Amino acid sequence: MKIDNELSRTAAQLVAKCRNAVLATSDVSGHPHSAWITTQVTSDLEEVVSITAPTSQKAAILRGNPQAEWMFASPSMETIVYLSGYTRLIEGDAAKRYWDQMAGKAQAYYRKYCETEDYHKFAVIRTEVNKVVLCKPYAYTKTVVFDQAAAVNS
Repeated sequence: MKIDNELSRTAAQLVAKCRNAVLATSDVSGHPHSAWITTQVTSDLEEVVSITAPTSQKAAILRGNPQAEWMFASPSMETIVYLSGYTRLIEGDAAKRYWDQMAGKAQAYYRKYCETEDYHKFAVIRTEVNKVVLCKPYAYTKTVVFDQAAAVNS
């Protein structure tokens, strides 16, 4: 996404300040699941990456329904950014590149269950962002900053 206006800059700045986000998924039956996860996001907001156990509930859900939404919030909850899109799990040797780039993984929550440095024992969650929404709950505003589907259809 091109960061070229005040709304996109506000969204990018908030996301850059957040180390953690809520990942929202829904299984094929429509049952929701949300989890706090440590993330890494590209500065253009085009990709969100995280690491999880391949046996986690979120991994199982994403295998069946690869659509997900990430919620990043300011500490005051005055500003929220939603990033959503196609989300896949990357495992095995393909995960190494993401594993090597992920900062702070030694302190991540999932390490309580698996303390190894072997990236083969983890799964990378990678979202290709196709929609960015900036929300100001106290002002009752929600603004679509970027929507790839709308851009393709216009």
